[in-house]
Amino acid sequence: MLVLKRRLLIAIVVLLANGCTKNNIRQVLGSAVADGADTQVRYDPQACRLLQQRCVQGDFQTWQTSDKKVGCSCKKL
Repeated sequence: MLVLKRRLLIAIVVLLANGCTKNNIRQVLGSAVADGADTQVRYDPQACRLLQQRCVQGDFQTWQTSDKKVGCSCKKL
Protein backbone atom coordinates (compact mmCIF):
# COMPACT_ATOMS: atom_id res chain seq x y z
CA MET A 1 0.00 0.00 0.00
CA LEU A 2 2.90 2.35 0.73
CA VAL A 3 4.31 1.74 -2.76
CA LEU A 4 0.93 2.59 -4.29
CA LYS A 5 0.72 5.85 -2.33
CA ARG A 6 4.25 6.75 -3.34
CA ARG A 7 3.49 6.06 -7.03
CA LEU A 8 0.36 8.19 -6.86
CA LEU A 9 2.21 11.08 -5.25
CA ILE A 10 5.02 10.94 -7.82
CA ALA A 11 2.51 10.72 -10.67
CA ILE A 12 0.56 13.73 -9.40
CA VAL A 13 3.70 15.84 -8.99
CA VAL A 14 5.00 14.92 -12.45
CA LEU A 15 1.65 15.56 -14.11
CA LEU A 16 1.17 18.92 -12.44
CA ALA A 17 4.70 19.95 -13.38
CA ASN A 18 4.18 18.96 -17.02
CA GLY A 19 0.67 20.41 -17.42
CA CYS A 20 -0.92 17.24 -18.78
CA THR A 21 -4.52 17.05 -19.96
CA LYS A 22 -7.36 15.75 -17.82
CA ASN A 23 -7.46 12.51 -19.82
CA ASN A 24 -3.71 11.92 -19.31
CA ILE A 25 -4.06 12.50 -15.58
CA ARG A 26 -6.99 10.07 -15.41
CA GLN A 27 -5.00 7.44 -17.34
CA VAL A 28 -1.94 7.71 -15.09
CA LEU A 29 -3.89 7.73 -11.83
CA GLY A 30 -6.11 4.87 -13.02
CA SER A 31 -3.06 2.86 -13.98
CA ALA A 32 -1.35 3.52 -10.65
CA VAL A 33 -4.39 2.32 -8.72
CA ALA A 34 -4.88 -0.63 -11.06
CA ASP A 35 -1.25 -1.74 -10.65
CA GLY A 36 -1.93 -2.30 -6.97
CA ALA A 37 -5.01 -4.39 -7.84
CA ASP A 38 -3.36 -6.40 -10.67
CA THR A 39 -5.68 -4.70 -13.19
CA GLN A 40 -5.11 -2.86 -16.45
CA VAL A 41 -7.24 0.25 -17.12
CA ARG A 42 -7.71 2.16 -20.39
CA TYR A 43 -9.77 5.22 -21.40
CA ASP A 44 -9.78 5.06 -25.20
CA PRO A 45 -12.11 2.98 -27.44
CA GLN A 46 -9.25 1.58 -29.53
CA ALA A 47 -7.14 0.79 -26.46
CA CYS A 48 -10.19 -0.91 -24.90
CA ARG A 49 -10.64 -3.14 -27.95
CA LEU A 50 -6.99 -4.20 -27.76
CA LEU A 51 -7.23 -4.78 -24.02
CA GLN A 52 -10.35 -6.92 -24.52
CA GLN A 53 -8.49 -9.10 -27.04
CA ARG A 54 -5.60 -9.60 -24.60
CA CYS A 55 -7.83 -10.19 -21.57
CA VAL A 56 -8.44 -13.87 -22.26
CA GLN A 57 -8.04 -15.18 -18.73
CA GLY A 58 -9.34 -12.17 -16.86
CA ASP A 59 -12.45 -10.20 -16.02
CA PHE A 60 -12.97 -7.55 -18.74
CA GLN A 61 -15.38 -4.68 -18.05
CA THR A 62 -16.32 -1.47 -19.86
CA TRP A 63 -18.07 1.67 -18.63
CA GLN A 64 -18.81 5.24 -19.56
CA THR A 65 -17.11 8.01 -17.60
CA SER A 66 -18.91 11.09 -16.30
CA ASP A 67 -17.71 13.03 -19.33
CA LYS A 68 -19.14 10.38 -21.71
CA LYS A 69 -15.80 8.72 -22.56
CA VAL A 70 -15.26 4.97 -22.74
CA GLY A 71 -13.34 3.26 -19.97
CA CYS A 72 -12.38 -0.38 -19.56
CA SER A 73 -10.40 -2.71 -17.35
CA CYS A 74 -9.02 -6.23 -17.29
CA LYS A 75 -8.52 -7.79 -13.87
CA LYS A 76 -6.27 -10.82 -13.81
CA LEU A 77 -7.92 -13.84 -12.24
